[in-house]
Amino acid sequence: MKTRFWGRLVAPVVAAVSVAVLAQPADAAIRIGWRPTVLPLPPGASGGFLTGSDGKGEYTGTFVVNGVQQVVSWRNGQPVVRGVPSGYERVDANDENSSGVVVGTIHDYETMSSQVYTLDASGYHIKAVPAGYDYVDGIAINTRGDVLGLARRSTGGDGAAVLWRAAGGDPVIIPETPDTYYARDLDDDGTILFTTGNSSTLWKDGVIRRLSPSPSGWAAGYAIRNGIVVGTRSWGSSGQAARWSTPDSTTGLEGGGIALSVNKAGLTAGLVPNPSGPVIYGNGAVWRGTAPGRVQGPSGYTVFETRVAADDGTLAGFATNGSRDAGGVPVIWRLTP
Repeated sequence: MKTRFWGRLVAPVVAAVSVAVLAQPADAAIRIGWRPTVLPLPPGASGGFLTGSDGKGEYTGTFVVNGVQQVVSWRNGQPVVRGVPSGYERVDANDENSSGVVVGTIHDYETMSSQVYTLDASGYHIKAVPAGYDYVDGIAINTRGDVLGLARRSTGGDGAAVLWRAAGGDPVIIPETPDTYYARDLDDDGTILFTTGNSSTLWKDGVIRRLSPSPSGWAAGYAIRNGIVVGTRSWGSSGQAARWSTPDSTTGLEGGGIALSVNKAGLTAGLVPNPSGPVIYGNGAVWRGTAPGRVQGPSGYTVFETRVAADDGTLAGFATNGSRDAGGVPVIWRLTP
């Protein structure tokens, strides 16, 4: 449902002037705009990343509060700190479904272990690490409550995707192969999106379908919803945001460098390209289907990223005047014709 937390994957921010130019296409004046609202941080918070939404007005993410990285949700525009269970030192939020169930990774520094959790109105529920693995990251949760994790061994070697079905039973272990290299996202019907060498694959009930990068030579999907995959592809001298409506070929998303999230109606959030460097991607971008929209940055901030396309048609992300690596203040965007 949602692409994974990207905070540690991007380089320091490019100069504000070059990003601002790239964020405004030539025909921006005729495109429908999404306008920002900066959400208040809880006391003691220093910033972070919004990573999920229930599509009904709640937004959730990972934020540092009083020196501790933990889960924070915004309800009716106000922050609710979700806490860290006893015996653990850090919690990362990576996704949220329409029932308001959050999934992510919880860390115990004493044992150097990481486990998948779900978080609902009754609190945290921590899943056991499958036999043969040492830690598991929580990646995604779909509408019906299936949970996707990524298992690793402390000694290295091949990992595996782990699927906990909402209906119960033992978790499904999908060993790492060239076709199931890195689990990225989970669709509502249980399809798992994997990144492979030069493209991506779809796994469902043991059957694998490959996503063609054609007409480019390389492409990668980062999010899936209702069978629609979005991501990026090589195009010309740089990358271009891309969309798959079928596995057979990609469609470029005008003005985009990468697509990070897609909602149930096909609304897509991503980032513009930044070929001048030093970072690959610039500010936020949005598409309805394949039609580009316009994302307005919040006043007073030079950097803003749209990472989540929520089911209510809003976007969620962050804004900062510093490094993208640390995230920033939480921001939501609403469509304003």
